[in-house]
Amino acid sequence: MAAAATSVVAEPVVADSARVVAPPVPPEEKPLDPRQIARASLAAGRNASLWWVSAGVVTATGIALLAGMSWGALFLAVMLVAGAVARAVASGDHPAALAVRSRPVDVAVLLGFAFVVGVLSQIVPAG
Repeated sequence: MAAAATSVVAEPVVADSARVVAPPVPPEEKPLDPRQIARASLAAGRNASLWWVSAGVVTATGIALLAGMSWGALFLAVMLVAGAVARAVASGDHPAALAVRSRPVDVAVLLGFAFVVGVLSQIVPAG
C-alpha cells in the first residue's frame, strides 16, 4: 500500500467557535502603500545623516577642485571612515543614509571603501 504524501499547512487559530483569526502577515509580504512611501521619502530630508553625507561629498568635490584630486579623494576616504564609526556606534535611531544592510556589513563595506579610496588617492598619479 502506498503511503499518502503529507503536507504542512498553517492552520488558522480559532479564538472561539464563532470567529476564526488568521495568522499575522509578515511585513515583507504586505502590499506596498504608495502614500506611505511618499511620506517616508519626504521625511528623509529631515534626517541629519543625509545632510552630513551630502556635505561630505560636496566638500570632497570642492577640495578636489581647489587642492587636487588626491586631496579630495583622501578627504572622501576620511569621510568614509567617519561614516563607518558613526554606523558602528549609533544606536536606536541609526543614521538613515548609512544603514543599508546589517550593522557589521555596513561598517565593513564603509571601511573597505575607505581603504581602497585612500590607497588609490596616494598611488594614482594626478593628471
